[in-house]
Amino acid sequence: PVTVVVNNIAILITTENDYQLVENAFEEFSNDDDILQIVFPIEIILMDYTQVAIENFSTFNNFVSECAGENEPDEDIECIDFIYPIQFEVLAFNATISNTITIANDKELFQFIDNLDDFIAVNFNFPFSLIKFDGIEVDVNDIESLETNLENAISDCDEDDDYDFDDDDEIILAGFLTDGNWIIDEYVFADEDFTEDYNGYVFNFDDSNSSMNMSANNGVELVTGNWSIDTTDPSNLLVVLDFDSITPFNDLNENWNIIESEVDRLALEIGSEINGDLKILVFEKL
Repeated sequence: PVTVVVNNIAILITTENDYQLVENAFEEFSNDDDILQIVFPIEIILMDYTQVAIENFSTFNNFVSECAGENEPDEDIECIDFIYPIQFEVLAFNATISNTITIANDKELFQFIDNLDDFIAVNFNFPFSLIKFDGIEVDVNDIESLETNLENAISDCDEDDDYDFDDDDEIILAGFLTDGNWIIDEYVFADEDFTEDYNGYVFNFDDSNSSMNMSANNGVELVTGNWSIDTTDPSNLLVVLDFDSITPFNDLNENWNIIESEVDRLALEIGSEINGDLKILVFEKL
């Protein structure tokens, strides 16, 4: 974990999903300086999986300066990956019988490749599978198939190597919504509270099988609908809810602006207080 301070707010980063909390702090006000400070010491992991303790910003910045610049080509292919474990049949020097080596993750694969000089011969144990950035699995049965899939994947997706950190927000937001169940903690329309209309209902967002289904279930009644993320403006993603004409859930059928997203809370709004049509919808994770 790493602690950062954004506009005097301390944020604990434990996974990449927590980057969204930093973005939320940046976007909360439009007239501030958006200053981020890292609380040292921290540890960083280099490309060869070496871990380095960093005591101050100056040392950290030295490592940053050695990284490739914005949109410069790098050596990794992020649009496809191995589904581990995979195995290699290897013949070491001064050995007469080959040995099987099992690789469990990217780190072990890097270290194995880095030490190929230890072996006379190395062969993949086929078949195994690859997984593409969109979740599609590909079976690999020979070296030609492996080479073709890796070469085709080089430009298959945006590897997020630029400085526009908004271009992966859709994936983070979708993962945030589909991770667990939710209840409506607040629903207000034109200063009138309608939260009790949804008491007892547990909401679930699903994105399996390429469908974006959602449901509300109180143990007696199951209501279903659809949800999506509107990416028309990448800097202002919208959560789209559609329960068709099912009362009172049809009141939630809007393209909602995100005003707050925390570990267990998502606050949405649409309309304006000036026009008297402001809606506020707050989900809380169970």
